[in-house]
Amino acid sequence: MRLNIITTALLAVSLVAAADNSEIMTEAKTAFDDGRYARAVELWQNLAMEGVKSAQFELAKAYSLGQGVEQDPLQASYWLEQAASNSTDFAEVTAAKRDIERAANQLRAEQSAAAMVSPPPQQAAVSNAAEIQLGTSNPAAALAGAQVRNQQQSNDNVVAERSADKTITNTPVATTNVSSVDVGSANFDTGMRAFNRENYSEALAQWLPLAQAGNLDAQFNLAALYANGLGVAVDYTEAANWFVAAAEQGMAAAQYHLATLFANGRGVGKDDVQAVYWYRQAAQQDYLLAQYNLGYMYANGRGVKQDESAALNWFEKAAAQGDVDAQFIVANRYSDGRGTTVDMSQAARWLQLASAQNHTRAAYQLGLLYRDGNGVSKNDDTAFKLFSKAAEQGLAAAQREVGASYLQGRGVRANTNRAREWLELAAAQQDGDASYYLGLLLQQSGGRPEDLRRAVELFELAASQGSANAQFQLGLSFANGTGVAVDEQQAFKWFEAAAQQGLAVAQYNAALRLANGTGTAQDDAAAVSWYEQAAAQGEVFAMYNLGFMYANGRGVVQNEQQAVYWYQKVAESGDADAQFNMGLRFETGRGVKQNDQQAVYWYQLAADQQHSRALAHLGWLYEKGYGVPQDEARALALYQRSLDAKVPRALTALGMFYKNGRLVKADDKKAVELFSQAAEQGYATAQYNLGWMYENGRGVGRDLIKARDYYQLAAAQNEPLAKAQLHRLLNP
Repeated sequence: MRLNIITTALLAVSLVAAADNSEIMTEAKTAFDDGRYARAVELWQNLAMEGVKSAQFELAKAYSLGQGVEQDPLQASYWLEQAASNSTDFAEVTAAKRDIERAANQLRAEQSAAAMVSPPPQQAAVSNAAEIQLGTSNPAAALAGAQVRNQQQSNDNVVAERSADKTITNTPVATTNVSSVDVGSANFDTGMRAFNRENYSEALAQWLPLAQAGNLDAQFNLAALYANGLGVAVDYTEAANWFVAAAEQGMAAAQYHLATLFANGRGVGKDDVQAVYWYRQAAQQDYLLAQYNLGYMYANGRGVKQDESAALNWFEKAAAQGDVDAQFIVANRYSDGRGTTVDMSQAARWLQLASAQNHTRAAYQLGLLYRDGNGVSKNDDTAFKLFSKAAEQGLAAAQREVGASYLQGRGVRANTNRAREWLELAAAQQDGDASYYLGLLLQQSGGRPEDLRRAVELFELAASQGSANAQFQLGLSFANGTGVAVDEQQAFKWFEAAAQQGLAVAQYNAALRLANGTGTAQDDAAAVSWYEQAAAQGEVFAMYNLGFMYANGRGVVQNEQQAVYWYQKVAESGDADAQFNMGLRFETGRGVKQNDQQAVYWYQLAADQQHSRALAHLGWLYEKGYGVPQDEARALALYQRSLDAKVPRALTALGMFYKNGRLVKADDKKAVELFSQAAEQGYATAQYNLGWMYENGRGVGRDLIKARDYYQLAAAQNEPLAKAQLHRLLNP
């Protein structure tokens, strides 16, 4: 079986694989642009099987659009998943998905438009009968019938591939026309030596009579020659012919490769049921690749009813044999609960095995588990080592995590310069989150204009990839003119974009701008909607403003009870403004039953945080003995601490202390100063007292005209003493 191992490897590589990958990709692009889709697909297929992610992306597009291959969304999904698992560039994966979706939508639109003009041509029905009959003692005869019936549907691509092949110049040769030695003189090892000398024609001549005589190894190797175009033109039908002969004799490798031909419709009609059958035959013999592909078929419902549990079973069998891709897939299935219950310890175990085989993304994901203590004991040192391992292999997400680790001193000593180095590497790969963090770092690095401008560019990159945090920061940059000119419209645009993704602080900012008409048309109803969404996420400022909107009937029907509900939630979170508001409402009975004791409670909480207005109102309650024992000394102290708030009631009360010399040395000038500050705010009691001071020349020169004016202002507010004094002054 040693030759089988050698030739099996050839099946995954075409003759052009020896060329530089970039040259092959260029050739594939040229072929595609010229409309030679089948040739482009052939080149991409070969590179994709080698793990070239750019080819895997292109192959995904080809299957999605049906260009060069039969349209197959499941194959498109498979190759996109393969590319994504190998890619170190999230932006590239996202862009590829976007391209595929856009192109598929365009194709559907074109097909719909064409269908409106003329009905689609009738396609011949494909019978599976011929393919099922492949299990015969004479595979050449069985395939002959299948070739005729499937010529139009299965071999068009093969013909195109032959005509475009730059390496093979000889025409397709039927098995019966291939030169061979007599069966009596044919020797398997002689064929092997010829093969090793790259004398493929001689190898074929030695193996053909042996294969026709039923030699298992010769049948398999002959199939490999046809599949790879070695000594003959590439001919998947002939390859299938000999694979089926070897498969029927129980060779697992032949069963696997026959299954892939059925799965891809190469040399035989595309038939997922037959593919599953042969994959199963090989998988039951512990053939690793067959186990993996059988898992894929169950996962995607190809040839069998979709069964995530069965998919996991086969993936896990392949993983147990050491297949690194299967180990990674199994880990993610335990992590996501696909085909099993979520089991993070199992996920960690399989990631550990894959990481030990240098699977980049496995190392990164295992690092995340250690970082968060998910399925393993939290260990920042181990997480950092795993992130570093994946980062050194070029994975942008891991580079970002290494940068974040240096920023936060997580698993390593904090080092801003090292953080920036790693974030720069990840950002260079268009990693959105790394760009966001690097932008923040630049903003905080001293405020150099060039750094601030670059920060905006980085935020824009991350924002374009859908990063809500970056969109919010971009909004702040435009709002504050940080690294860019102030642009309120742009600020609102980015706040709203982040808000639509559910970022609470962005929802609050969008609401605030809608309420104030900043950068957008004023819209209270829309503001309330965003406030509600942010409040539901616990955004305190949004709760407070929502209370304000209900209290004032802006964007909603006025509802004092709802206002109190939101104010109280904020107050209970410790916000001093909200605590003051709650005290004011209990003092006045607005939206709640009037309760001086509750007013004192809330005022005191806010006063403990040095809330000036709360100090002033609490002083009033102590002076009057409302809700607390009367205590003028305490009231005086509270009034004096609240002076910066300039609360009219407190200013007037403090003025009376100085006017009457109560608990302080009498000071008319100080009293006039305090009365004046309150009177300027329209407080009637202060206006009356200021009038009295002018009438009596206390603290100011006597001035009856000014006295009259202040009495009139107070009387206009129905201040009874002012009315009496004004009447007396005007009627001597």
